[in-house]
Amino acid sequence: MKGKTIFGWTLIICLCFTPSFLWYYLGEGASELSDYGSITHSLGEVAGLIAMTMFALTFVLSMRLKFIENMFNGLDKVYIAHGILGGSALVLILFHPIFLVLKFIPNDMRQAALYLLPSSYWSVNFGIIALVGMIFLIYLTLFVKIKYHKWKFTHEFLGLVFIFAILHIFLVRGEASGDNIFKGYYIYATIVSLMGLGAFSYSLFLKNRLFKAAVYRVLSVSKKNINTYEIILYPEHKPISYQSGQFIFLRFYNENLSKEPHPFSIASRSNNPEIKIIIKELGDFTKKLIHLKPGDKASIEGPYGRFNYKRSEKDQIWLAGGIGITPFIGMAEDMPYLKLNNKVDLYYSASTNEDFIGLEELNGFASRHRNFRLIPWVTKNQGYLKLEDINRISGNIVNKEFYLCGPNAFKKGIIRDLLKIGISKRNIHTEEFEFR
Repeated sequence: MKGKTIFGWTLIICLCFTPSFLWYYLGEGASELSDYGSITHSLGEVAGLIAMTMFALTFVLSMRLKFIENMFNGLDKVYIAHGILGGSALVLILFHPIFLVLKFIPNDMRQAALYLLPSSYWSVNFGIIALVGMIFLIYLTLFVKIKYHKWKFTHEFLGLVFIFAILHIFLVRGEASGDNIFKGYYIYATIVSLMGLGAFSYSLFLKNRLFKAAVYRVLSVSKKNINTYEIILYPEHKPISYQSGQFIFLRFYNENLSKEPHPFSIASRSNNPEIKIIIKELGDFTKKLIHLKPGDKASIEGPYGRFNYKRSEKDQIWLAGGIGITPFIGMAEDMPYLKLNNKVDLYYSASTNEDFIGLEELNGFASRHRNFRLIPWVTKNQGYLKLEDINRISGNIVNKEFYLCGPNAFKKGIIRDLLKIGISKRNIHTEEFEFR
């Protein structure tokens, strides 16, 4: 884990556990943990407060702000944190009523039922609605394959779920009321509520109005193979500034395509006014790219990501699996402009020869630049690419830097083997971004 990523996670963890510290130092603290009933009740309170804080922070992480990306060393790492926080918040929200119910079992089953079933207590009902809504929406995200625009639409209801959670924590009374949790509880709850609602409102309503996306036009659309398109975009006004290997959120304005922005890696050299995007047909949106035509308008948000080779004395090994070749194409084009002395071996793994993208272009580049070598790898004939294959071909890999982009299984296997032989995590760079 890189230094910046550690800083981002450290800050997030501290913020998440802030309510537990406030409960300990401004509430009853350890003195409240005197018997079974008070222990379970306290654990239920703290679990709910931490979950609410995590819930709010997921909205903050989804804002795609540059300073947050810098804290985690890339937007791909931010979205990993976003997913982990969302799942953790769900688990803790489940524990919240469980611990509160355990307090009454087996002595007062009626009171336990009031915590789990709809009743005349609307503070409890709001909590139940928030819990059921969050379970349903996160289940859709993790386990159900639905069309992207429908998933995105359902994801927007998380804001409504958050509102019900806010109503729950402000309306609850009795032993669970704010005065009995810690001094200043309502101030903290207000801050968390405003943070979550503000971040959600910014992403859904304000961002596109406050910050105009760069406007581009489609210059050309061509097929790279049977299910892959190459799209060249040119700026209508001022081009964006970017580095090869980064990605953008791209929205096409074509009557046959949905208007949601989708993330795609840039396959052009740094700051080339014309941006090349290579897209594989993987879903409903990409299958409709056949309708895209020259002159169509496109808007670009970004760039994002930190996947770009660093200036160092070490030689490099690039590992691409399938469509993961996209960022490496732009990075290869950058090499003569940056006048790097590093030697680069690019291993390009694909199932069959027909699945390769831009192989002729990469071969031509390799023939012109002595520091760049291309090693195509056909898994149908050669089996899966393994570390011993890389070591045999490239030699002395211990002192090299590694860049990986492709399917998770492809990356994880190689990274595991690299760590086993003592390669430092600092010398392993990955593109982790997988939207949804």
